[in-house]
Amino acid sequence: MVEQKLVWRGALRQAQGVDVLKVSHHGSKEATSEELLKATKPEVAIISVGKNNFGHPTKEVLERLKNAGIKVERTDQLGDILK
Repeated sequence: MVEQKLVWRGALRQAQGVDVLKVSHHGSKEATSEELLKATKPEVAIISVGKNNFGHPTKEVLERLKNAGIKVERTDQLGDILK
């Protein structure tokens, strides 16, 4: 997974204090790892998602974001999100 490689290689060291993070793969359970959240420390996470049969965004991702104290904005609830 690309995000894990970026974290492991230390490529996100300068990314501390990210304002907005776009959650990958519509919030699937493998997306947006705890390591990525620790490396970037976003203030807001945006999940681009609509009605689906996959359960996206998953409880796991929503819990990771909540536990990290990150505000979550979702297109299925808010429509277009402009930042």
